[in-house]
Amino acid sequence: MLEKEVLIKLYQNVDMGIIGIESIEEKIESRSLAKVILAQKKEYEILKEKISTLCSKYDVLNKELGGMAKFSSDMMAAMKTMMDKSDHTIAKMMMEGTNKGLISLEELLNNYGGKDEKIVKLIQEVISLEHQNNEELKIFL
Repeated sequence: MLEKEVLIKLYQNVDMGIIGIESIEEKIESRSLAKVILAQKKEYEILKEKISTLCSKYDVLNKELGGMAKFSSDMMAAMKTMMDKSDHTIAKMMMEGTNKGLISLEELLNNYGGKDEKIVKLIQEVISLEHQNNEELKIFL
């Protein structure tokens, strides 16, 4: 895999985490869950900045997710929380998204040749964050 392709996928993975949180944050009723999830959003935003810096180095321009990703995330959040906005439901939904992201990140790490150590470290950093996010959400299940 080329660096540009890896960076696009990595950027989109982190961006999807932010979009997922934005789709659900207004539905969270518990202060403790909201605090955890909003802290996770900040971490994603920090990583998105780091990835954007590397994207500039490799002249990656079209890395944004389409509007359909946001729409889909909003619709899924609305459907899953229509009848139940409990911490359990929201934490489970967030963990399901995180697990999808982890699968994609592990594939990305395995398929990238690893020429740029900064990219490898960023992928590993996002993977670590995803695991941490799951651990933080487990208590709400």
